[in-house]
Amino acid sequence: MRRWSPSREGVALGALSAACFVSVTSENLPVALLPDLASGFGVSESAVGLLVTGYAVVVAVSVVPLVALTTHWDRRTAAVATVATITASNLLLAVAPSYGVAVVARVVSAVGHGVFWSVVAVIAARMLGPHRAGRATAVVFAGNSLAFLFGLPLSSWLGATIGWRPAVLAVAGAAALSAVAIRATVDPMPAEHAPQQQGPSTLRRTLTDRSLNAVNATTLIVVLGHLTAFTYITVIIADYVHLTGPATSGLLLAHGAAGLLGLALIGRHVDRQPRATALIVTGGFVACMLALLVVGPSSGAVAGAAVVLWAVPAAGMSVVLQAAVLRVARVRQDLASAVYIVAYQVGIGGGAAIGGVFLDHGALPVAVATTAACGLVGAVVVARSAAFHRARTPECRGAR
Repeated sequence: MRRWSPSREGVALGALSAACFVSVTSENLPVALLPDLASGFGVSESAVGLLVTGYAVVVAVSVVPLVALTTHWDRRTAAVATVATITASNLLLAVAPSYGVAVVARVVSAVGHGVFWSVVAVIAARMLGPHRAGRATAVVFAGNSLAFLFGLPLSSWLGATIGWRPAVLAVAGAAALSAVAIRATVDPMPAEHAPQQQGPSTLRRTLTDRSLNAVNATTLIVVLGHLTAFTYITVIIADYVHLTGPATSGLLLAHGAAGLLGLALIGRHVDRQPRATALIVTGGFVACMLALLVVGPSSGAVAGAAVVLWAVPAAGMSVVLQAAVLRVARVRQDLASAVYIVAYQVGIGGGAAIGGVFLDHGALPVAVATTAACGLVGAVVVARSAAFHRARTPECRGAR
């Protein structure tokens, strides 16, 4: 593999970030096109919502065995192949004649989704080196934040303007372009696994590594807490900030912009101060939720500020957690990332479900309090776990 220069690093990381943008946009297409898909397939909006829930379930179930099966693949090849599944799935969705075919299309995308997210941070870390893994992760994960800031609103606008099928085709085209960009800018990156780092014993070591278990436990707790409230952020804005309609979109735009700022700040410090940045993330959830609960009911301005600042820990969450996985994984960083993704997806599904129960029973403040409580528990785990404050040592396998 050729030596990386700063300019080549930037272009390659940009291509990976673009793929992250497309992946997240595609993952959440049913949210952006909810009424259009329901009308187009003649099903209820809740049935379209199952395309999101089912997606998370497929990712959680398939990611570990699929990463194990692709262990010998060149990492660039794995990234290109999985982004290609996004292209194929959206092409199928765009021409789907029925809801059943739409389900198949989503399964195709979900199968590749977990593998992509298992290798993308590893690729970035190998390009920049182990001591800049967190910064590399922050750069490529900027695509996530941009997807929520621009990708989903743009998809929704395209669906309303030119129809949902052309909108889905546009996402398929963007996915194809990002796959080509990765192929053109990222050098071949062979899997770096010795024979003793393969097979069932490696999976057992990964699953029983106490440092990784601490990271995965923190992931499950914090993500579950975040999604318990965030899934219903528009309801929170209406109840606490007293904004509806176009004003809600404006506040969400400010939320997205704050997320980008938070991502940049956390990305600059996560490698040098991993525990401090992890505590900022977990403590940030606690502070924002307490502001909503204590002051928010009497001050719409404070509630609005809390909603906007909530984006800072939300945007930094994935960077801090993924960087911890890369920092402490002794073998098979891709497999360790796959297990982390399972914890993340379970947190997403569980949080949305729990929040929905609270919402159905008129207990939105309990959902907000749950987010704060999970942030507090996450902070305790971070403070006590070596995974978030020890420096990379020779036994913690470097990325190149």
